[in-house]
Amino acid sequence: MPVRLVVCAPLRCEARALRAALGRELVHRTGPGPRRSARRAAELAAADFDLLVVAGLAGGVGAGIRSGDVVVADEVRGEDGTVHCDAAPVLAAELHRAGFPVRCGPVLTTRHLVHGPQRAEAARTGALAVDMESAVLARAAGPRGTAVVRVVLDTADQPLLSPGTPRRALAALARLHAVGACLSRWSRTAAPENHHAPEEVS
Repeated sequence: MPVRLVVCAPLRCEARALRAALGRELVHRTGPGPRRSARRAAELAAADFDLLVVAGLAGGVGAGIRSGDVVVADEVRGEDGTVHCDAAPVLAAELHRAGFPVRCGPVLTTRHLVHGPQRAEAARTGALAVDMESAVLARAAGPRGTAVVRVVLDTADQPLLSPGTPRRALAALARLHAVGACLSRWSRTAAPENHHAPEEVS
């Protein structure tokens, strides 16, 4: 029996890329930032699903992370604690088999965009990428499974406010669309019992 997915995409462009691969009914545009994410998470908590996936773009902070890399979170860290993503190894393996440059590790959720020296501070925590929504949205899964997939857009060497950003954004969104197609295939073969409730630690 296929996993019943709910896919959260914070930005309009992210939702558009994922809906083209997954269909409109599976992908929920949740809005940017932690405040909108919290409101949407409260609504999604009552939805009928087995596995919640947060997917979109992110800033890369880990050593060796490049624009276009796909980061699968083994945990997402936020102000309210850490959510562990048990589905990460299986999902990362699926994406790797599909040919994506995949890294599996922590994703850090912050209340603001991370620039300059803040990237190095985030990297020192062991995080591979930063965003402003994943940790908040992941809590909507409650006792169900959760997964977080982020395509890296900007890095310390290729910051967000730089001339190459529009080109990298188009490439990252195209990769996100391709990841969405892989999520669809994965959901048809993954069994709900293989995914466990996310563990939260303070």
